[in-house]
Amino acid sequence: MKIDDRTGASQFLTEPDSTCPADFLALAGGGDPLPVGFVRAIGSPILETARDAVVAGLARPILFGEADQIRADAAALGWDLTGAEIVDTNGEANAIEAAVAGVQDGSVRGLIKGQLHTDVFMGAIVRRTSGIRTDKRLVHVFAMLPPGGGQPLLISDAAVNITPDVKTRTEAALAMARLLRRMGAETPRIAVLSATESKLEAMPSSIEAEEIAAAASAADPQAAFVGPLSLDLALSPESARIKGVDPDSPQGAVAGRAEGLVVPDIVSGNVLFKSLAYCAGGLAAGVVIGGTVPIMLTSRSDPPAARLASLALAAIAGQEDSE
Repeated sequence: MKIDDRTGASQFLTEPDSTCPADFLALAGGGDPLPVGFVRAIGSPILETARDAVVAGLARPILFGEADQIRADAAALGWDLTGAEIVDTNGEANAIEAAVAGVQDGSVRGLIKGQLHTDVFMGAIVRRTSGIRTDKRLVHVFAMLPPGGGQPLLISDAAVNITPDVKTRTEAALAMARLLRRMGAETPRIAVLSATESKLEAMPSSIEAEEIAAAASAADPQAAFVGPLSLDLALSPESARIKGVDPDSPQGAVAGRAEGLVVPDIVSGNVLFKSLAYCAGGLAAGVVIGGTVPIMLTSRSDPPAARLASLALAAIAGQEDSE
C-alpha cells in the first residue's frame, strides 16, 4: 500500500527504494559467491532472498530445513532451486545446529536467519562451543543506502547490543572502519555520537565518546575517529561551518563528512536507522560481525531489496574477514 493510501499517515514518510542499488551490489562482486547457510529456509521471504542472491552472484545458498517443504515453497515461487543446495533437517533447533556444523567444517561461510525464532538462532551461534565466537564482541552494523545509490552510511549497534560498553563500541567503530575500507574509503571517517560535541559530566555518553574515539584512533591510526559529535555536526557540512569547526582540526577530519556513526545504545540506533528508512527512503542492509562468519538477522517484514542488500554487506564483510 502506498503512503498516499494511508489515511492520517505522517507526511514525513517516504517510499523506500524498491531495488538494491547497483553500485552497492558491485562492491560485493568480483569473487566467488559466498556459501551462505539459509537457516530453516521455508516460506517465500527467505527463499526469495536465496533466489535473488543466486541471480546477483552474491551467494551460493545452502538451504537448511525440511526438504519437501523447501521444494514446494520454491516451486510456488517458480524457482527450480538452480544454484542452491538443500540440507534436510527437522525443526528450528536441528536447522541451526546443522548450519553451525557447516561453519565448523568450513562448508558454510555466512549465516542468514530464516523461519525460526531469533533466540534459537542466536543462542546456538553465541555458544562458545559453536566455534563462531572469537575474542571480539559481536556487533551489528547497518549500512544505510541512499535512494538510487551513493555512499553508504554505517550505523552501529542498532540491533544486538542493548547498552554496549566502551570496549564494545570501540570494537564497533573499528569494525566499521574495516568495512568502509572494503567499500573503497581510503581514510574512513567515524563519528561517535552523543547529543553534544562537548564533554558534559551530566551526559555520560559524551565522556564515553571521547574515550571510544581515542581508543579506536590508537588501534587504527589510518582512520579518523572523533567524538563526541552530535548528529547534525557529524553529517552536515553547513552545521560544521556555522559552529566554527576548523576543517584542519582533528574534529574537522570527520565533522560534516562522517561515513560511520557509533550510537550510544540500541534505542538511539534503532530510532536513527528507522528514521532514515521510513523518512528518507533509505535501504537498511544489516549484518552481525565479530564472529568467524558474517550473520544476517533478516525479518519477514524486511523488503526484498533490504534482504538482498544485507547479503551484499555480508559478502563484503566475508571478503574482509578472509584477508
